[in-house]
Parts: sequence; C-alpha cells; structure tokens
Amino acid sequence: MYDFCRLLSLEYDCHINWCMKNNVFLFLLTIFCCIFNIFQSPVICRAVVAGECEICHASYPGMMEPAEPGKPQRYVLQNKICINCHSNSDRDTLKTLGGATVPVVFNAASPKVLLAGGNFHFNAKDFGDRKGHNIDGISSPDAKNKGLPPGYDRRTDPSVIGYNPQKPLACSGSNGCHGDRNIEDPFQSIVGTHHAEDTPVDGSTTAKSYRYLRMTKKVKGVLGIEDPWWDHDRTARKHNEYSVTMNRLCANCHGDYHGKENTGKENPWLRHPTDNVLPKRGEYLFYNPDIMPPPERPDIRVFSTEAPVARENFSEAGDLGESVKPGKDMVMCLSCHFAHGSPYNYSLRWDYDSLYAGEEDRGGCMICHTGKGE
Repeated sequence: MYDFCRLLSLEYDCHINWCMKNNVFLFLLTIFCCIFNIFQSPVICRAVVAGECEICHASYPGMMEPAEPGKPQRYVLQNKICINCHSNSDRDTLKTLGGATVPVVFNAASPKVLLAGGNFHFNAKDFGDRKGHNIDGISSPDAKNKGLPPGYDRRTDPSVIGYNPQKPLACSGSNGCHGDRNIEDPFQSIVGTHHAEDTPVDGSTTAKSYRYLRMTKKVKGVLGIEDPWWDHDRTARKHNEYSVTMNRLCANCHGDYHGKENTGKENPWLRHPTDNVLPKRGEYLFYNPDIMPPPERPDIRVFSTEAPVARENFSEAGDLGESVKPGKDMVMCLSCHFAHGSPYNYSLRWDYDSLYAGEEDRGGCMICHTGKGE
C-alpha cells in the first residue's frame, strides 16, 4: 500500500511540474477524466449509448442541418434514424456501431437469429401484412385494416392524442410503441433517451422504462428485466423477464383483445385470455412438458423461450430465470406473438398451421396446453 501511494505521489509531482511548465488547463482536464472514469458506475451506464458520436449523428449527409438564425439546430431524416441504426444488410441481428453493440430489428436478408421482438424482415416482403407491424419506412400501411390497429379501442388508449389512422405506424410517438405517446412526433417523443440514465427500470421515465416502452408521462412505463443481448442467445436461464405491464402496453392499440368483457368466460373463451394466471391444475401443471424441473425444485416448471410467461412482480428470487410456477406466473401477449414481426401469420412465435393434436412435437400452443399433445 505504501509503495502504491508513493507511486501516486511521484506521478502527481511529475504532473504538477509538467503542467506548470506547459498547460494547467490540460492537467485539470486529465484529472477530471480520471475521476470521472473511476466513479462512473458500469451498472448504470451499461445500456447507455457510448462511443463515437459521429457514428449516429453524422452517418448520413445533412443529418444535422445548420441552425437558422434564432432557431435551434435540428435533425433531418428524423423518421428514419431508428430504422437506419437498427437495420442490417446481412443476416446478423447484432452489429457494431462506433464501438457499441446495436440490436437489429430489420434485416434485408432473412435473419439468422430472431431477437426478443422478432424482425420486420418478414412483413416488409410482398404480402407480408399478416407477419407483423407495418412500420413507416419499412413497409406500406396494412391494406386490410386501413391504417388502424386491429382491435383498437380508444377507451384503452391512455394517450391524449390517440392513434391517428391517417398517419403511418411508427417506432415511437403517438402512433408508435416506444417513447412518450402523448407526443405525436416520433423523433421528439424519444429524443435524448439513448443518453439518459436508464436504471433502475421503474417506468418513471422513457429511459427507465423497459426497452423505452414509456406509454405516457401520467402512466408508468413498462417494467421488466432486460437481457443485455436482447435474447440473442436466450436459454431457460438467460432471457428477458417480462412484466404483466407489457399487456397493458399492447392494449394501448389492441384493446378489444384485452379484458374480461372482450375475452369472455372460460368454456369457451371468446378470445384467448391475457393477463390471466397460468392455471394451477390439469394440463397446465405440466407447462413445457419436454423439460423436467430440476430434482431440487420439483414445485416449478422450466421456462420456455418459445412460449414465455409474464411475472406479476420481480420481488422474489424464485420468480426469475428458469423458474415458472403455474398458479402464479401469467399468460401475456408475447407468450404467443413477437412484437415486431415473425415468419408466421399474425406475428406468431410458431407456425400454427403445422400444429396437430396428438403428435410427438409438443411445441407452440402445446407448451401450455400439454394435454393436446398426448
């Protein structure tokens, strides 16, 4: 310890002598940078964008227009920035920009691995309306639904603006999912978020909402635990952890598919229920039937990345990782669908048309409805 402190003292003396002869300002700047790096928390900043600013802010000619006299500088290509950064010309769904790893949600070629939200590649192709969301700049508006989200119910949309079918679906804004939906402009609703403090994920701000899914300032954002690689290498132990607040976000635009009045009562359900606990009885007791629970945890079932569940809260350690508990964990929209797009109709996680009751392959619906695969 003495040698270490002595070394620091010698270094300090050397810096003082050098700076007195050269530039005091440079010395102060060096000290500031050292202190900043020492005390900067890697946990808080792990998901915050870092690296060369020009990678995003000067990637395209004219992205930053000169400010007019008396007016602030503004960005151009505003509706394309999200798409440009999160797209890839090849099949990889992770790419590097200026030293930062960026998730890819739109590939020109068929993606190798789907990230947690799926991929817009499939609905950007011809006749792809049923394969996912029709995002402005990737695909044309959905011809069947005339620009209005299927099942839209203004009463379940917390935005004061509401969804405008005369304008295209966007990544963010009042016609989008990310950012503050009380701000109509997609760029303004999320601007600055990539540089803001993003932990803890408590829904208090856009940056502190799960994957920037804010809803509105008066409605807490989506909660969850974010896999640092966006489920690229997801396993039963390592994956995104979803909260039931994800269902409420989907209900912003698809309200007719939520709530007891719209899903009906059991036997038969009018629509598949969401926000419902996976029943602790019958076939549901054997959720993910091909994977047996570990001997030391016979009371659980093992998490399926093909049909994930939502958690009511994350306060108990047993709620996380590979553990799934019928009677406690819940069915959600993303148990069956990808948020962005998929190779299958209705953005499903699996090919519904290839599932047949009684076959050995017990994937898809039969991960929960295990009795149908017997």
